[in-house]
Amino acid sequence: MSYTSVREFTPYDGKDVVLEERLKMAVATMSKHGSNSMLFKVIIGDRAGDYEIYNWYETVSAGVKSMTSYSNDPDMQAIQAMRAADPIAEIRGPWVGRVIHNNTMGDARMVSVHRDYAVARSDVPKMMELIPDLQKITDSLNTELAVGVPFIAEDHQMMRVVYRFKDLAHWGESVDAIANNSDFASLVEKANEIGVLAHSRVLTKLV
Repeated sequence: MSYTSVREFTPYDGKDVVLEERLKMAVATMSKHGSNSMLFKVIIGDRAGDYEIYNWYETVSAGVKSMTSYSNDPDMQAIQAMRAADPIAEIRGPWVGRVIHNNTMGDARMVSVHRDYAVARSDVPKMMELIPDLQKITDSLNTELAVGVPFIAEDHQMMRVVYRFKDLAHWGESVDAIANNSDFASLVEKANEIGVLAHSRVLTKLV
């Protein structure tokens, strides 16, 4: 099990380039202080055009230590001063998720797909019963699979299924490969009986 803090940014009109540069600076600063920090941009689907920073930690205490450290870094304080003087985005978070399943292939993954289900917490174990069969399908496509639920957040009904691909071409090929896959269709039907697919998006990794 691990934890992820998530910050979401909706840039004001015409401020994408400036925001992206600031967020790259923030990720570099966070990474200096023990955060496994990455920056993504949503390119398709829910909140297309948004940016998201993800920080991964093995424990909550590790996350708190890192956040305390980078918050006191002069570089981060300079970024916060720029934000105060010239706001360029709507900011949400951080909220914290708990990663309850994570399969990685060990190579670079530049594209992620999020499928967010509305699931009662009591039904999370039922959804997780589907994961072994889903893992077999994603393994056959050389696709990484992860599942997370909120730990400290506004929406505790959300369950996020994450698929990670090498690039957009790999994503497209994988989607085409499962378009007529009856096993995958059956798993989706079972998932829809337990929860409701609320949001989906495609993200590309920037740093």
